[in-house]
Amino acid sequence: MKKRALVAALICVFAAGCAQQTTDNTPIPTMGTTLATPAETDAEPTDTESESVTEEVTEPVQETIAEETPAETEPETEPVTTAAPEAEITSISNENIETVTEPVLAQAWTETAMSATMYVKQTDNNTGTVYARERAVIGATPIATYHDGDKVEVVAITDTNYYKLSTGAFIHTDYLTSSPVGKKKKVVTTAEEELIDDGDTAETTVTKKKKTTSADDGSEVVWEKDENAGSTDGKTKKKSTAAQSTVKSDGTVITLGNYTVDYSKRYAYKQLSETEQLFYQDIVNAVMSFNGGVGYRDGITEESALKVYITVLNAEPELFWMSGSGVMAMSSSMIFQFKETDPQKIAEMQKEIDTAAASILKNVKAKKSTINKIKTIYDKIIDINDFTLDGEGYNISIYNGLHGTKKGQLQCAGYAKTVQYLCDMAGVESMVIIGTTEFGSHAWNIVNVDGKYYNFDCTWGDPINSWDHKYIQYEFFLVPDSWIHGITHLNINNFVRNDGTKLHLFDPPACTQYAANYFYLSGIDLHFDNKADADKALKAQVDKAIANGSYVCEVLVTDKAVYDAMMSDAYWKELQKYARSKSSKVDKIKRQASYTKGVQVVHYDIVYK
Repeated sequence: MKKRALVAALICVFAAGCAQQTTDNTPIPTMGTTLATPAETDAEPTDTESESVTEEVTEPVQETIAEETPAETEPETEPVTTAAPEAEITSISNENIETVTEPVLAQAWTETAMSATMYVKQTDNNTGTVYARERAVIGATPIATYHDGDKVEVVAITDTNYYKLSTGAFIHTDYLTSSPVGKKKKVVTTAEEELIDDGDTAETTVTKKKKTTSADDGSEVVWEKDENAGSTDGKTKKKSTAAQSTVKSDGTVITLGNYTVDYSKRYAYKQLSETEQLFYQDIVNAVMSFNGGVGYRDGITEESALKVYITVLNAEPELFWMSGSGVMAMSSSMIFQFKETDPQKIAEMQKEIDTAAASILKNVKAKKSTINKIKTIYDKIIDINDFTLDGEGYNISIYNGLHGTKKGQLQCAGYAKTVQYLCDMAGVESMVIIGTTEFGSHAWNIVNVDGKYYNFDCTWGDPINSWDHKYIQYEFFLVPDSWIHGITHLNINNFVRNDGTKLHLFDPPACTQYAANYFYLSGIDLHFDNKADADKALKAQVDKAIANGSYVCEVLVTDKAVYDAMMSDAYWKELQKYARSKSSKVDKIKRQASYTKGVQVVHYDIVYK
């Protein structure tokens, strides 16, 4: 007997959420894990809270732990402040996998609501006719017949592997696909002619409709509606750009800004097999048309479908209405949900994104070097956003990162996707990487700086501290793998399920350089191999901070023994005594004691009275 596993996949969130609901209020299975409170530093808890995530996949938070003032005579416990706390979850638990024996004529079935336009396809050596049945079980009475390429409207999927049509009849999932099935069509544009093979021999000609707009830099941008969106035979692949426009049910096109990125050029996309690349295209097309169901191509399994979906979710930041919750990978198809399904509403949100992005990109494009372009993006995202443990709404998307009406509330995936979106617009290669910390899941970026790859963690540049002051940190600004892998950033590009099993997405490019790191290129000599020079430089920063009323004093050391000595209680008390001697306005010195052991940045903050 054939069996199928029903998997509800939560992909990429930061905090607690609730189970998604179908239109008939039947809960779609979701998953979550309660994260333990981060380990205490000197007996005081961090600000990271214990969270149970049940809506999307969470991302690991960086904790910048700044510690309380040391006693002058005896060390006291150190309250922790958190820089970029993240409580997250990235997993699929075995408890969420339901195995159903299929099919039994007499058994009842349950339905999960969905909305999708699908197409009839023939499989194996059948007779050319597909039957729609009265009930969702094999052997049920046929009540209608369909043929290859017929379009149907799907309103639900059953746990017996049938799609329910808007007519009330049922067709087995083996015989429907989300992509059009038809004849070979010749697609003609003004610039080129492209042949798309979808499995037949006849030819027709279809012309792409075009709409021309003007980009910020004055260049012409052409938005295309392709009436033959995607082949289904698994042989010929249509080269396409990612979200340029979305199509309403009446066929009209809503333009989604000036974002023009060919996803076939993405590093993540290139790591997929050819079949997975085709399925990647299917998912992008489905999201663009608000189609909540995608049938598998030959060679796609539940595991590979989930892998591709997570990759699209992370690699295509422009699809900000895409959801990581309520995703179900089944034996022959996948269904998913959206945060918003009205294209006009999406277009209005896109205008907000465009306005905020244009303001930032104007400054980015004025910079000559790649490093300065990246730093401008980094500084601005941190300035206009705050970290949150809340995984609701658009907190893991570019909408909260760029909508510009108020301070955005973001989790780490929101920071990472906003970085990628702006880097894409600025012509800088970037990708979102997921993993975990000791406290939960996390997301950050890898960026290409003049042909060399670096890790780039914007979330951990946005601190949360006990005295609630805003500043920017650079501990994880362009760092090599050796400074973070297996130290602060774990399970590199693995989606970790609740049961501990891992789904590896792809191998990211190796980051082996540190020449572009902030502490090497800041214009100030901030890296040292001995304590005497590091101590002198750090105290000079204390003097400068007090004079300017600023807060952050930090240096990078290249020797672990020097790092340990300068982060010790004895040195902490010494530095506080020094700072207080310089100004009566100094209340205390706080020490950042977490997440710096790999990068070996000695970080102290001045707190004023």
